[in-house]
Amino acid sequence: MKSLEEYKNVPVSVAAELLDVSPNYIRAGLQYQRLPIGTAVQISAKKWTYQISPGLLKEYITGSSLRNYYQENKEFLKQLLER
Repeated sequence: MKSLEEYKNVPVSVAAELLDVSPNYIRAGLQYQRLPIGTAVQISAKKWTYQISPGLLKEYITGSSLRNYYQENKEFLKQLLER
């Protein structure tokens, strides 16, 4: 398997393997905007196309996007928890 950095658009099958889920899980997650790794676009009644960002997928796998969000919003989150 190629490294993530070698892809411009990560294939659904590769993303599924890396996340240890089925390809249908990836497709549904993108279609319903539940996976923050890319986008799904319906191009006809029965056809979808998928764009999976290697950078977003890597962030999702490592959890770095959540850490970054926390760092950027630390004060706001503290205030929210103190209420």
